[in-house]
Amino acid sequence: MRIVRLLTCLAPLALAACITSSGGGDAPLSSEYLSRYAEPSPTPASFIECHGFSCAERSRVSLSAAEWARVKAPLTPPARDARTERARIANAVAAMQTIVGVKTGTGVHQWTHKDMMILPNLGDPTQRDCIDEAVNTWTTMTMLERAGLFRFHTVAELGYAGLPTDTNPRNTAVLREKSGALYAVDASLVDGGEPPLVMPLSVWAGSWPPQLADIENAGHPAAAKRTAALTR
Repeated sequence: MRIVRLLTCLAPLALAACITSSGGGDAPLSSEYLSRYAEPSPTPASFIECHGFSCAERSRVSLSAAEWARVKAPLTPPARDARTERARIANAVAAMQTIVGVKTGTGVHQWTHKDMMILPNLGDPTQRDCIDEAVNTWTTMTMLERAGLFRFHTVAELGYAGLPTDTNPRNTAVLREKSGALYAVDASLVDGGEPPLVMPLSVWAGSWPPQLADIENAGHPAAAKRTAALTR
């Protein structure tokens, strides 16, 4: 399984790892996958959903007014602090995945991890790896930000960690707090429709797996079972 994980992420990560960070300092940020796969100006009426591993499949999606209202609901009324806002953003991402899954067939998405490795999708276009999840989460958060729903954050480029020779190369969407702090919002670590795990990007990019105490929403009922599996 380790070899399979390396093969699924090897070529894209080789590119990402060679890109100079645009986040300042040593922040592991890259726009490579966004340039390749993301809709640059996504709107609820028209955006791209990646699936099939490494954005092998790209589906055009449109939300109704009622569906978009469901996605926005966790951020209304506005949060009073940055940590609460991050948790609500994670809930909004989960709502988006649930709605989009019905439209694209990715609602059957299963958590394809074993011993911290992503299993092969065997050509199943409904499945998503870390690249798919990072791009999709960026798309959702970008639409929410542009709707004026963030008080404490902006959406950054994607985060990456590990080299092609590592056993756990990975990618994630990232929020930048107005203080400058960066936070990973990683939907690849949970089932579709569950809130992505949120933690400081420095923790996410460091030794793996992260400590339970460093994952901000580890106690969320939907995320708790996955967090326990990741950190044991």
